[in-house]
Amino acid sequence: MANRKVKGPRDGASPSRARPGPPPRTSSYTRLLRVDEEAAGAGAPSTLPPPPFARETAVVGLEWWLDAHMGLASGMLWLAQLLDTVPEGDAHAETVRTLAAHIEAVRDALYELYCDLADDRAAPLVGQGTPLEKHVRGSYGWCVRVVGLLATVTNGLRAESRPDWIIAKGEFRASTSHYPTCPPEVRDAIRALPIDFTSPIEPLRNLPQDLDQLIAATEELQAMLAKRFA
Repeated sequence: MANRKVKGPRDGASPSRARPGPPPRTSSYTRLLRVDEEAAGAGAPSTLPPPPFARETAVVGLEWWLDAHMGLASGMLWLAQLLDTVPEGDAHAETVRTLAAHIEAVRDALYELYCDLADDRAAPLVGQGTPLEKHVRGSYGWCVRVVGLLATVTNGLRAESRPDWIIAKGEFRASTSHYPTCPPEVRDAIRALPIDFTSPIEPLRNLPQDLDQLIAATEELQAMLAKRFA
């Protein structure tokens, strides 16, 4: 954001009486920064996280998370572009859009967890092979499979033959076998951190709730999929 121009003193006023400009804002623990669709273009994928990581090269050990996030965002943009080619008023296309919105909720919850990990104290949660690392990888992988399922349905909506629901249900069953149930060890690892989550000034105070939001968004998406494809 461009710096605001600070006005000088009016003519005849003493410079010493001019009000000082406001102190610069810090970027401490910045949360999710959403894309301005008007500026970036409608349907733009979610961008890389803003600060707390000042440079993406400083995200030691979390490059895979960035890759997974952008891969999912790209897949969702592809799905949105497919949906734009379906004739207006198609009820099945509206259902796909609703399900895509639920995928976005899971993606955004994963994004919030990523932002939590700017704090060095959270490093033990995401080491290779840790329960949270496995769960995050599994969540992204499952979402990608769900995007593929919805793309199959959407391609069918664009064809004269319409969707093959037997194939769609088969893809749903295949995705369900990869459903990322959150193991209790993830919450145990969070509770083991030397952090007072009840403190109003604790930067990581939202970490348990962010995990709960991910679990809730994942469960809701799976329930919506089961309602339509099971």
